[in-house]
Amino acid sequence: MRKKIFTHLFLTLGLSASLSLAAQQLDTSKLEKLGIQVGEVSETSISGLYQITSNQGIFYVSKDGNRLLAGNLFDLTKEQPENLTEQAMAELRQQQLQRVEDEMVVYPASDEKYEITVFTDTTCGYCQRMHENLGQYLDRGITVRYLAFPRGGMNSKGGRELQTVWCADEPAKALTKLKSGEQVDSRSCDNPVASHYRMGQAFGVTGTPAIVLPDGRMLPGLRTADALVEQMQ
Repeated sequence: MRKKIFTHLFLTLGLSASLSLAAQQLDTSKLEKLGIQVGEVSETSISGLYQITSNQGIFYVSKDGNRLLAGNLFDLTKEQPENLTEQAMAELRQQQLQRVEDEMVVYPASDEKYEITVFTDTTCGYCQRMHENLGQYLDRGITVRYLAFPRGGMNSKGGRELQTVWCADEPAKALTKLKSGEQVDSRSCDNPVASHYRMGQAFGVTGTPAIVLPDGRMLPGLRTADALVEQMQ
């Protein structure tokens, strides 16, 4: 696994440095007061309302930048209402996860049918339970790919342990040991744990485990292998 650290959040999120025409028309200066760093901008079907992707997720902003909407935008013209915000978030998650595939700690299924990406923390009880049952996921053909999400922040026990994992010679073995309550020699190096943490926050992760399905949908909390297969089917 290639070990590297990103020095800018936009590299983590893979957001384009060149702004579109829509972005050039939108006044985003006021958003900086809220700590919102704007990436991609696109027009919505509502005149004067723009959708932005940012380091804090997806928002909707008026052209003059004076009005900000945080929440889900639904299309009610369909027989079944469509959550346009979640659809956009799913696409964003898919795109960004492709950019960090070489940073994941992966447990491959021998007869792979599905891949899931899990934001995890070594100190999370439900994460530990999920890992204890790893064999059930692998037996169902589910490859499990881990990204780091220290719930207590980078300076927490989980933050330190996750950095040790990503700096280990064999990260998969180190992660298994720590989740099993075993000790692992502390290691330090340039690592992507902080950028994984920020990515998770932008994706809407508020706790662990948070499971991202192949289509970009995200499921919070512990799920059985059977439940995941049902979702992915």
